[in-house]
Order: sequence, then structure tokens, then C-alpha cells
Amino acid sequence: MPELFHNMPTFIACILIMAVAQVIYTAVGFGAGMFAVTMMALVLPDLTDIVVVLLLPTLAVEMWVVARTWRQVKTNLLGWLVPGMAAGLWLGTRVLVTTDVSLLKRLLGLVVMAAGLYFMYEQRVRRGDQNLTQNDPHRRSNTAWISLPAGLLSGILGAMFGTAGPPVIIFLRGYRLSKAAFRSTILIYFLLMSLIRAGTYSTAGLVTADRAFAAALLLPSSVAGIIIGTIIHDRISEQRFSQVISVLLVVLGTLLVAGVGR
Repeated sequence: MPELFHNMPTFIACILIMAVAQVIYTAVGFGAGMFAVTMMALVLPDLTDIVVVLLLPTLAVEMWVVARTWRQVKTNLLGWLVPGMAAGLWLGTRVLVTTDVSLLKRLLGLVVMAAGLYFMYEQRVRRGDQNLTQNDPHRRSNTAWISLPAGLLSGILGAMFGTAGPPVIIFLRGYRLSKAAFRSTILIYFLLMSLIRAGTYSTAGLVTADRAFAAALLLPSSVAGIIIGTIIHDRISEQRFSQVISVLLVVLGTLLVAGVGR
């Protein structure tokens, strides 16, 4: 067993966390990274271990999901998101390797709390305006100008915590995409981010043999999560599932800010 898991109960907890995270990922398209990182931060002491170990099985999952959904991707919306994200990943990696772990965990808690509260607010706004129509994704919306800073902030959060979703979710929501188009576009964005993260982490010496072994042991639970998540995506209301995830993120973020966990 890899040293970073410490004991069998911790290893089993990480397996379950990974499976649930992939259920969230394939069912909704966002929230999985925040859930997985915050839950593991409650049982593992080193945040760097967590974000690196989560990256490798997640990368395999993203490749599989994108291969099934790429035809619905709105590539024109990626624009300046990707260059901004690449710069943010470099900057966030520098912070990750130089900042105190306890401080990073509390910062992560604040990010997750804010994201959960925003998702709750955004769902309420969307429910309150039933007459919204989908915009043409080829037409620029009033959020287009924030693509570069949204990508930059997303990259920083992704490198530091593996929680890159909130800025790019806010950006893409401005285009009123269909459920399928939104999910496919954000998933390929995350895939591109994971590929770049793998490079920046390797360059920084963060991908070690022990972390790679730990990631390989979590891969089967990732596959199980994909299968369950795909079933849920086809059968459950996305709105209801997103509400549950939003509340859970607020709770988990609060626990991290309060210093609960190792």
C-alpha cells in the first residue's frame, strides 16, 4: 500500500470518495473535484498528495467521457479560456509547492463554500425565470469579455486544489447552453486542463512513484463511479442533483475552514 494512505481505513475511505466523485462528474459535469479534494483533505494531511493523486485517475476518466460526448462540444467558446487556464496552472503550481498546507486547506474551504453558495444562488435565479431561451452559442454574450480572467482564475484554482470549475461554469452559463452542450464543453475544458496539469506537476517534481501507485489503486473505483454516474445522468433530474451537490459543498467547505480533519 502507498505510504500516503497510512492505513487500510484511510485507503477504503479514499476509494469511496473517488467513486462518489466520479458519479458526480459523469452525472452533472461539475462539483466532483471540489467534493473529492475536500473529503480527502479531511482524512489525508498533505494537500499536494491529494491533488496529484486525484489528477491521474481523473485524467483517464475525462478521456473516456469526452470520447463519448465530443460531438456536442462548443469549441468556439473555449477561446481565451484555455490560454488563461494554462497561465493560471503555472502560477497555481508555484503556490502549491511553496505555501503552508494548513493555510491551503482553509483557503480551499473558502473556495468550496463560495462555489456551493453561488451554485445555490444560480439555481434559484434560473428557476425564477422560466422564460429564458437558449442563446446561439456562436454569438457573443455579455460574459465573453471575462473569458481570459475566468480561465486564469480557473487554472490557479485547478493547480492549487483541483477545483477549477466555478469560474468556467459561471462563464459558460452566460451562453444558456443546452444541458448536453454545457456538459460536453466543460468536460473537454477539464480534459485539456488535466493534460496541462500533468505536465506542470511533472516539471515541478510532484508526480512521484508513490503518488502514481496510489492513483493506480484508485482507478477501479473511478470506473465504477463512471458507470453509476452515467446511469444517474440519464434518469435523475439534473436540477435536484445539483441542489444536493451545492449544499454538500457548503458543508464540506465549512468543515475545512473550521480546521476539521488532519
